[in-house]
Amino acid sequence: MKETALNEHQNKAAFALSGPSLSLILAALGTSTAAVTLPEVSRDFQGGRFDATLVVSTYVFATTALIVPAGRAGDLFGKRTVLVVGLCLYLLGAIFAYFAPTLPILVASRVVQGAGAAAMMAMPLALVRDFALPGQVGRWMGLMGTMSAIGTASGPALGGVVAATFGWRAVYFFQIPLTLAAFILCLVYLKNNKRADRRTSIDLPGAGALALFLAAVTLLVSDVAKGIDATTAGLVVVAVGAFAGFLLIESRAQFPIIPLELLRSVDMRFSLAMNATISLIMMGILIIGPFYLTRGLGLTTAQMGWVMSVGPISSALSGIPAGRLTERAGPGHAVLLGAFAMTVSTAAMAGLPYVFGLGGFIVAFILLAPSYQLFLAALNTFVMENVPEHERGVTSGVLNLSRNFGFILGAGVLSAAFWSLAHYKTSTGIEAYGISFAMAGTFAICCVLTLGVVLLAFAFRRIN
Repeated sequence: MKETALNEHQNKAAFALSGPSLSLILAALGTSTAAVTLPEVSRDFQGGRFDATLVVSTYVFATTALIVPAGRAGDLFGKRTVLVVGLCLYLLGAIFAYFAPTLPILVASRVVQGAGAAAMMAMPLALVRDFALPGQVGRWMGLMGTMSAIGTASGPALGGVVAATFGWRAVYFFQIPLTLAAFILCLVYLKNNKRADRRTSIDLPGAGALALFLAAVTLLVSDVAKGIDATTAGLVVVAVGAFAGFLLIESRAQFPIIPLELLRSVDMRFSLAMNATISLIMMGILIIGPFYLTRGLGLTTAQMGWVMSVGPISSALSGIPAGRLTERAGPGHAVLLGAFAMTVSTAAMAGLPYVFGLGGFIVAFILLAPSYQLFLAALNTFVMENVPEHERGVTSGVLNLSRNFGFILGAGVLSAAFWSLAHYKTSTGIEAYGISFAMAGTFAICCVLTLGVVLLAFAFRRIN
């Protein structure tokens, strides 16, 4: 009888989370499918003042800047409401992108999509805790990691095939029926639980200061990679001023967008620091890997794409097992295990490709991706397991923000380290050797960073 009730609850949770799961896939597809259309977009909109890369970067920035406000809105107005609004924005952006007559309109459409994707990323983690039983949170967190990995893994191949067959606009057209399906699933299977106190409101000044800080950091990281100059100094001033302003606004706001009590928690500070650091490393492999494979090993773009899909596929296959392991070992122990696995994997990524070339890269990437999934499932489970219902949305948003912040730092800092090492060694005149050396050196730095995460994870486990 008890087993029957348990199965019924699991089936109910599966149906309820089907819409949020598809939303996560779509949010990931929004980045990965658009990236492969950039060459065609550049050809179609030649001669303009806008760069085609804005099609991707504005989407990512809008998602990052709005993910915490979206999480907070979910706590105030109901998670289903915010997720449905996010899906509507994503759908609207896809329609505008499909018909976009100019590049600026396409970029504006992507900003709208990114705003919708913020809700589509923040709400699923918050909703897991509403449906999962106390001892089963890990497996559902693992499932959410799998959904995101599926979107990332399938995006380049799916987007490439669709764009090559029907043109780049078709990539956005095919998003429309998938978004409608997620929209219907959310309406049918989700109930709206909103806060009883309706006097609360979104802290718009705080959200604006946070967005300004993120914009300044994004530009700063990009600028540092090119060298330090007056622009860099100006961006530092803006970033520091925006962050100080954000803290001041939040300390005085009646309903802050990020409750400072949340950030005063030792558990939360440890979690955010570890999450950002590990995400920085994962962005490193996504940015550096293609250059190593094409310019270090001489692979074609198509061959590089297939090799780079190994990691996301490995992530997709390991998400649910990572969640199960989290439940068995306990979140605190699983965080430590995941951090240690990341250390071993980054060491492998530093050494194996340098010695064994392509085979070594594939083996190291296959090790790295599941290690990340285990760490992510364990950390998400620990943070979300004991969060009060009225703070689950904002907590999910802060977790996603720390991950995206790590991605932003990784794209700039590790890229700068990689090219500095490559230029140092290519003084010999052999570019491939310089690229291989830079790959090894950059991931040696990553290995040191993961050792720091291991120490944090050990202290994190001791505290709990």
